[in-house]
Amino acid sequence: MEIILDARCMGSRKEAHEYLREKLDFPEYYGQNLDALYECLCELTDVELVVTHGCEAKEYYGKVENVLKRAAQDNDGLKLSF
Repeated sequence: MEIILDARCMGSRKEAHEYLREKLDFPEYYGQNLDALYECLCELTDVELVVTHGCEAKEYYGKVENVLKRAAQDNDGLKLSF
């Protein structure tokens, strides 16, 4: 399954985690922090995340991008493209 993520929607911590929870259908108990993001990403299977508008994103997105890359390296069921 392909999921398109708009980096412009991840400019602040709160904004990013609310957006990701909705787009990736994370559970209600999702901790809305970078560690919880990594854990949830590592549980995904057969998912390709396509990140758009990375050049237009605000500061917090850089932290999210690092977690996305690390999770994609550690989880064979997760593919990532920009």
